[in-house]
Amino acid sequence: MLIKYENNGEMLPRFYGAAWFDWLRNRAVCLPLGLNVLVAVARSVYFSVKHAGRIVMANPRDAYAQGVRVGRASLPPPDGAEPPCPWPHA
Repeated sequence: MLIKYENNGEMLPRFYGAAWFDWLRNRAVCLPLGLNVLVAVARSVYFSVKHAGRIVMANPRDAYAQGVRVGRASLPPPDGAEPPCPWPHA
């Protein structure tokens, strides 16, 4: 069988590479080197076409950056330092 599954933290099988990560089962889907890249690209194109035109409610990178800024703003400032600015600098 060409497809192998590796749980989080395990070493990949020899001559195999990760094609994608299955977030629901918390494991990587591995295929032989070369084939893993082709399958990963084909899967990416498939999902891009499948979900084309749908509006994304939130940008994950922006949401992460916003959470980091809010988290830093809630921390007490170090001794003698000014509190961090909660707004991004342009």
